[in-house]
Amino acid sequence: DFNRVPIRNEEEQSKETEHDSDDSSDGDSDCEESSRYINASFITGYWGPKAMIATQGPLQETIADFWQMVFQRKVKVIVMLTELKEGDQELCAQYWGEGKLTYDGIEVQMTDTSCCPSYTIRAFDVTHLKRKETQKVYQYQYHKWSSSGVPENPKDLVNMILNLKEKLPTRPGSEDNKGNRSVPIVIHCGDGSEQTGAFCALMTLLESAEVEEVIDVFQVVKTLRRTRLGMVSSFEQYQFLYDTIANTYPAQNGQIKKNSQQEVKVEFCNEVEKTDQEADLITIDLTSSTPEGNGASEACVDSKAADSTKETESSINGPTTPVLT
Repeated sequence: DFNRVPIRNEEEQSKETEHDSDDSSDGDSDCEESSRYINASFITGYWGPKAMIATQGPLQETIADFWQMVFQRKVKVIVMLTELKEGDQELCAQYWGEGKLTYDGIEVQMTDTSCCPSYTIRAFDVTHLKRKETQKVYQYQYHKWSSSGVPENPKDLVNMILNLKEKLPTRPGSEDNKGNRSVPIVIHCGDGSEQTGAFCALMTLLESAEVEEVIDVFQVVKTLRRTRLGMVSSFEQYQFLYDTIANTYPAQNGQIKKNSQQEVKVEFCNEVEKTDQEADLITIDLTSSTPEGNGASEACVDSKAADSTKETESSINGPTTPVLT
């Protein structure tokens, strides 16, 4: 209960709108006066706390609450990691449809759809009917990940992550110290933990590899498990994170693969039974180019690793040098 996502009453929103600017009207007034909560948790991302929301797939009776949360948190991207059904089991209600649908004063209109081999992108206009405010929201539904396993093709998942990052604000959570005022990305599967946990970890690790050129899988997973139950709960998922990073930034025959433009190294922290002098570091090459495209219909292109020419910065995951745990 310490990490619940509140949904504010309409009266609370109206009062804040009268007294606050647009930038803060939907901020984090996460007080206990909020009347209800959704089965969701704030997740610490690379750039800071509350960078993501992990949530259960909406049920038929919680669709309205889901869209209220999306609007109030000014969400830019929804990541859906499940099908609506798996066999005879319903995993998630269909919380969108053709045309305009209204859920407790929130109007949702799907404006564009684009189908890729492994995922589908949908664009929505989400409008608060009383306040006459509209927000653009993109949904990325990944189709190749069963609830009992790991993605069939991790490369496709990485490409999807690189694509959806184009829809997010630059360095979410750092601009004007307003990281706690909006959550630009919501991730859900069926229960909000299985696929969702591995996805949140992978996004954080990819960002760390890009910016700091070092990753610490153990610390990232440890932080996730503290924020929501069931996150990265199997060895298979844990191994998937290592394998995906290694395949995204490969080494060849023990040698760093050179890029004609630049050479960037990524260091893996071996956090088990090592001392500062014995740290076992694997140095590999990171090649990059930033994907382009803004609309759903333009988004299905093969993405490469994101541009890593940025200046190295520290983060909540630790210093820019390897950390032993």
